[in-house]
Amino acid sequence: MYPVMLDLTEKKIVIIGGGKIALRKAKAVLEANGTATIIAPNILPEFFKLSDVQLIEALYERKYIETAHLIFACTDSFTINQQIVKDAVDWQWVNDCSHKENSNFYNMSTIEQEDYLIALSSYGKDPAKLKEKRKKLENLLNLNHSTN
Repeated sequence: MYPVMLDLTEKKIVIIGGGKIALRKAKAVLEANGTATIIAPNILPEFFKLSDVQLIEALYERKYIETAHLIFACTDSFTINQQIVKDAVDWQWVNDCSHKENSNFYNMSTIEQEDYLIALSSYGKDPAKLKEKRKKLENLLNLNHSTN
């Protein structure tokens, strides 16, 4: 994998799924000044509180991703996520949240301060353990920050 930071300005981002994982991805996209289209037959109420998202309450169809730059397959159906990966074309980047081996990219855990960003990855192998390590590193950085 090649670590990179993306400018999401004016990029078409589609998130297929309306659950907790999709919500987490949508919030991260919004924090990075992106906008997203959410496609799902059932959408958590929290999505309706977000700005800069378009909500489409529908089953997945290929037409929803045809012009997307980034695609997040976040459904609870392995079959639908597989279909999303199959439907994507070479120039599109897909994150299959249920099966990292099908993904062109996946998100990294980050620690962000005003003047720096540190990104951490377990290569998708152990997100829970990585979260623990991130918290330890955050505590270390906060201790060092307060003593300097």
